[in-house]
Amino acid sequence: MTTRAEIRPAVVRDVDAVLRLQFALDDESEFMLLSPDERSADPVPLRERLQAIEDGDDPSYLLVAVHDDRLVGYVDVSVLPYCRARRTGHLVMGVRSEFQGQGVGAALMTAAIAHGAERGLWRLELTVMEDNRAALALYLSSGFQVEGLRRDAIDLGGRPVSEYYMGRLLTGKR
Repeated sequence: MTTRAEIRPAVVRDVDAVLRLQFALDDESEFMLLSPDERSADPVPLRERLQAIEDGDDPSYLLVAVHDDRLVGYVDVSVLPYCRARRTGHLVMGVRSEFQGQGVGAALMTAAIAHGAERGLWRLELTVMEDNRAALALYLSSGFQVEGLRRDAIDLGGRPVSEYYMGRLLTGKR
């Protein structure tokens, strides 16, 4: 089954909805980096970041998936502002569990890649926990390659978990 979701850039007025989505993902998935109750509820940093993106002062971007006027997923691409690093974006992604396996993640990934290419990025990179097979399959099918293994990089309730370090070169960039 495929769910139709509109993929669009997040804007300042989305701050509360993005935070609600992130809190929900933290609660329902052990594959997100933050554990429940670790994320700050203060909307100011996200509001300031989205304003800087809208103003063109931050080369990063945050895309959201909207279904029936509800945010159901997001992809956040952080780009460092330094000359030597501003062609690479580090990607973080989450999709509500009830929408996983329905094409929302693939749509977000396709949009993130296209948006990065339009912004002049040469490369996208991410990390994924080695036992997150669904996400790993999505990233591989989106053209990412495993470039390394971060052994025992995550403490998941006292259990060490390794992460794959993955990267994707964007079309036409060398």
